[in-house]
Amino acid sequence: MTRILVLDDNADIVALLRMVLEQRGYQVMTGRNGREGLHLLGESPIKPDLIICNLLMPLMDGMAFLDSLRQEVEWSAIPVVILTAMTAQAYRDAAFEHGANAFLAKPFRLDELNRTMHNLGIIPNMH
Repeated sequence: MTRILVLDDNADIVALLRMVLEQRGYQVMTGRNGREGLHLLGESPIKPDLIICNLLMPLMDGMAFLDSLRQEVEWSAIPVVILTAMTAQAYRDAAFEHGANAFLAKPFRLDELNRTMHNLGIIPNMH
């Protein structure tokens, strides 16, 4: 089963993504910030196939999370989609410099998320 880790401090975004992704057959783990994301990665014996991460979060933001993720050999190849309301070109450029694989602006459309995931090789596990 394809596993996705969602990191966002907005409970509504997390709930929406969990509902949509689980309906498509994905297993979803969630955290409220980068620190929780690193903890979940360290605790789980099976790494996620994709991480969807916000930029602005408390305790550890998306950029710091990307830096930590990319320094760990076992996690460095996991694709990361940044999903953020911080849409200025400087944020987009910085996200890619820190190791993001894709960048989506909030509010996002589900077809944009689907296309981005498909481009990263993440295909739904429909039963």
